[in-house]
Amino acid sequence: MSQNIASLQDDDVNEEYQMESHIFDYDHVHKGDLFAIKKYQEAIYRGEIENGKRHGWGVMLYKKNRVYEGEWKEDLRHGRGFEHYANNNRYEGDYISGKPSGKGVYTWSNGEVYEGEWRSGVKEGQGLWTGIFGDSYIGEWKNSKADGYGTHQWKNGDRYEGEWKNCLKHGQGTDIFANGDYYNGQYRFGKPHGFG
Repeated sequence: MSQNIASLQDDDVNEEYQMESHIFDYDHVHKGDLFAIKKYQEAIYRGEIENGKRHGWGVMLYKKNRVYEGEWKEDLRHGRGFEHYANNNRYEGDYISGKPSGKGVYTWSNGEVYEGEWRSGVKEGQGLWTGIFGDSYIGEWKNSKADGYGTHQWKNGDRYEGEWKNCLKHGQGTDIFANGDYYNGQYRFGKPHGFG
């Protein structure tokens, strides 16, 4: 990406571009009749344009070390896409009306990964999060937080399976510990509560 960013900062609006992802074939799009370059104050678009709008396959390259490669519809990211953010986090998956929606994989620069469903830019639906210290959560998400039914597994072998609310154990669930102990019952905002 550094080569592409350097050319943008040098204000060199050439047609060459080296893709980071395999979302589409840039050379094929570049040879097409709809290919054009559109310059913005902080970015350059290279790709298909219809009626003056980004529409089809294209690349948006920003001055702030950010790039989007993928589909566009009526000037918005829409369809399959790949985004490399300035903080080196990455997303690859579905977009609707400019935001991650559908299925996609988000990878943080520290190695954490979320693979699952999205709605309007937040984790929503079924998904798997894998942390950098060997822990993971698979289950339901709401507003980018564990919410609903899911299982969290820790590196030491401890596991919780049950209901969640706002990233806390909440409702019916079971803690199974690596030493063989377990608790089955009710939780309230992260702590055992009521019958159990």
